[in-house]
Amino acid sequence: MVMQIPAAIRYAKEALNGISDEQTLEAKLIVANLTDTEPNRLNFSNKTVDRKEIDKIVQRRSVGEPLQYIFGKWWFYKSEFLVGKGVLIPRQDTEHLVETGLELIKNIENPDVVDLCSGSGCVAISIAKDRPDAKVLAVEKYSEAYDWLLKNTAYLESTNVIPLKADALCPRQEKFDLIVCNPPYIPPCEKETLSKEVLNEPHTALFGGEDGLFFYREISKVWKTNLKKGGYLAFEVGIKEADAVAEILKAEGFTEIGTKKDLLGIQRVVFGTVNNV
Repeated sequence: MVMQIPAAIRYAKEALNGISDEQTLEAKLIVANLTDTEPNRLNFSNKTVDRKEIDKIVQRRSVGEPLQYIFGKWWFYKSEFLVGKGVLIPRQDTEHLVETGLELIKNIENPDVVDLCSGSGCVAISIAKDRPDAKVLAVEKYSEAYDWLLKNTAYLESTNVIPLKADALCPRQEKFDLIVCNPPYIPPCEKETLSKEVLNEPHTALFGGEDGLFFYREISKVWKTNLKKGGYLAFEVGIKEADAVAEILKAEGFTEIGTKKDLLGIQRVVFGTVNNV
């Protein structure tokens, strides 16, 4: 059965009842994806949708598959990234890490940047596209996620991004003007509170040790000597983790420690520098 867009949205919304907590939004996104239409342009489109195509997506959503994986792509910062099973989904929260990183290197010509736990490459590629004079090393350990990093580097023609399959806890010999990282930071004790959709994402990208702070401790310890004089390390942090991460940086000798809030007023990024010579 073929439906006009308003009817398709209503049908998708009803079909998502009991499956999604954001039925209206998801219904619009599904119809927009199936008609290759921007969501805010749906009211002006005369395209039609086959109900069977909506049913296929709803069936996949019913078992907790993230909408982003179903679509195979997701918008982040200023670009559309390819995503799928095995890689963390880019989120709006992480855009603040990109913005902070760009601010920290705004007065540096030809900056050297490294993105640890790079995943899809959304942070590395976004910084590289805004700063074409930068050289950005994107480090990712896990094979499935690394494959997505390679795909996005090619898809977005990010010639100044250098993908590297390596452990983020093993520093390089190079020195950098900026180290950015969105590490795993969810404590395992919070696993039961997570949605089926989140749990479909790779657990290696979600859980950060017993208290969620393992990677902050290790990365700040082993990478601090890889900063150039005046260089910065910037982390995305989980809710209520900013103070603890700031203390970790202080304990490792970082100074000029600052934070950046997200749109909800939550401290989402913590950064600092060390006086390396």
